[in-house]
Amino acid sequence: MRTWQDIFAAKVEDMHLTEPWTLQGDDSLQVHVLKPGWKEFVQHRVLGRFRCSQCFHEWSSAKAHILFHMGRCWGQGMVRMRAFRQACRRCPNSRLEEPEFSQETMETLSHNLVLKILKYFYRLPIQPSNLLEVVVDAVVVGPHDSTRCEGCQLGICSKSRLLLAQDACGPLMDTNEAKTHHSLKHQVMKPHATPTHHSSPFISNFPWKWCCCIGSSLLCVLAVLLFILLYFTKN
Repeated sequence: MRTWQDIFAAKVEDMHLTEPWTLQGDDSLQVHVLKPGWKEFVQHRVLGRFRCSQCFHEWSSAKAHILFHMGRCWGQGMVRMRAFRQACRRCPNSRLEEPEFSQETMETLSHNLVLKILKYFYRLPIQPSNLLEVVVDAVVVGPHDSTRCEGCQLGICSKSRLLLAQDACGPLMDTNEAKTHHSLKHQVMKPHATPTHHSSPFISNFPWKWCCCIGSSLLCVLAVLLFILLYFTKN
């Protein structure tokens, strides 16, 4: 947790936040369960690395999830963070293990976290395009074990699949923004999705093609009849 705190403090300083902000871990955080005035930021699908404390087996998962709750009061801010855990599949009574993240991932998420703070609490016009994308560049072998994933047990993984199905519009968008964007996108696309009688080029062009085929056939028949008539007339 100390590394997260150091990187977060550096990002706060880099973006010239004059008020103090601190970051703390909190395993009791729940999605959409917020204190009054607090804001939420959920990062889905992060590459996390795990190590079993019993058999020391190590594995990686691209479905690690991190939850942030942000609040500000009396000139200072607080961020609480929960990284959802996974259990080792080799041990019968394995315990949930904390994920570890690369330096690049922690810096990217801390950067985006401070941008969220600037947007929610200081009214700065932060756009989704300003956020950095978390890149999963490692090969993860094997299927995701939902029975040993804390995020799956709490419904976080299913919400991640829902956001992907909705085309969550840009990297690292929080849940409320993704829902809002999907609603706007649906309103824009709806008029074009309504079927009409001219939606198919084949249907709109069908009468002309039919007439051309009939006309060509009649011309061929007339040409043959004319040839036969001229042939017998000369004889």
